[in-house]
Amino acid sequence: MANAGRLMAGVAEAEITCQVGLELAAELNPRVSRGVRTPLMAKALVLSNGAESLAIVTLDLFGLQYEAAERLVQAIGERCGLKPEAVMVICSHTRGGPYTTPVVGWPGVHQAYLDEVVGRVPEVVAEAQARLEEASLGWGHAILPHLVYNHRLETRNMKTITAWLGVPRNEVLQPEGPTDPEFSLLVVRDNRGRPLCLLWNMAADNRFPPDDYISADLPYLVQVAVDERMNDPVYSFQNNPRHVPCLYLGGCGGNISFTHDLDSTADALASAVMAVQLETPCDPMIRLGCAQEKMILPIRDYSQFWSQADIELKYPQALEAYAREVELLQQEGAHAVPTWIQAFRLGRFALVGLPGMPFVEFALAIKGQSPFQATLVAGNVGGYVGYVITQAAFERAGFESWPARSAKVGPGGGEFMAEEALTLLQELKRI
Repeated sequence: MANAGRLMAGVAEAEITCQVGLELAAELNPRVSRGVRTPLMAKALVLSNGAESLAIVTLDLFGLQYEAAERLVQAIGERCGLKPEAVMVICSHTRGGPYTTPVVGWPGVHQAYLDEVVGRVPEVVAEAQARLEEASLGWGHAILPHLVYNHRLETRNMKTITAWLGVPRNEVLQPEGPTDPEFSLLVVRDNRGRPLCLLWNMAADNRFPPDDYISADLPYLVQVAVDERMNDPVYSFQNNPRHVPCLYLGGCGGNISFTHDLDSTADALASAVMAVQLETPCDPMIRLGCAQEKMILPIRDYSQFWSQADIELKYPQALEAYAREVELLQQEGAHAVPTWIQAFRLGRFALVGLPGMPFVEFALAIKGQSPFQATLVAGNVGGYVGYVITQAAFERAGFESWPARSAKVGPGGGEFMAEEALTLLQELKRI
């Protein structure tokens, strides 16, 4: 974690599409898959400077069961000689993948598929490691307020309601909170200055109307659109088109949705990727570092079905499912939520990894107080803990506050994570 030689980078990817016929994960909406719209992918970027090595892994999955995430990080570390804190695994929160973590409305997970992923992904990281070549890294950004909105809406008489539950007539006053319109891009170039890997981040959920087809949704469509643009004669290099892997670092989108439909959003984001990477300078001498903090977060009160009246008011068709969730939580009998947070130093920039689907307020707090020139905050890192919401949001109730196996973290948990993330950044800044 100190000054070292030139940056080396390697990238690899592999398909991890599940078999047709498995149920697809989505809150309150299990579906049996009857085809494949897009493959599910595992992608890995390994960075090394001779003194430190880091791996960023992205998976087209709803999330990872906590135990599976621990096993996967350990397996990658053993296969590639990496410390646990040097491996960051980020899931895309697609509703087009199988149940790989408990989700409200479905009793369990597809364990055989989880085991397959845990067995396969370390080889993808090893392949990226074997492909290390001289590289440089830089950060660029764009401001795209028209692409996102805060989907928690304050009302006259219902406190807060989530837009996709159905917006009541004559009730809505304003969004409950802010958005983060910043689109961030980490650009990794080879020794000829050509893009080797592009990592993009924006605070919004990969949530689009689900159907019965296996699909990565946004990450895959952005990749396809970027490939098309890279193959355009205006941007291709010496008539030698190249596939440039794009890694999706899903942001803190627990209360943020994309404004437009899937195809329009993917097209806009691919355009942002291209515009930003063309303007981004990169540095071949990059100081690398990593830090991790294991945490015990407060758990939501499941002693009684406290959210019953709020659910009856806002989404009565889900009442039975949430009653069952409270029963399952009571059977588990957990007293807290174990998890971890991570931070990577990437020269003058930093990448923070938070578990679950945190509200955007936490990302804004971390970015606003970070000691680095630019900080990206990724959500759904490591084991899935569901929605991580602000204390104010608990007071206003609504979908994201209802206790479930996929929404366990209690009041104050998100604020604690943000504080500890800033502590990790301060530590990394000193190396």
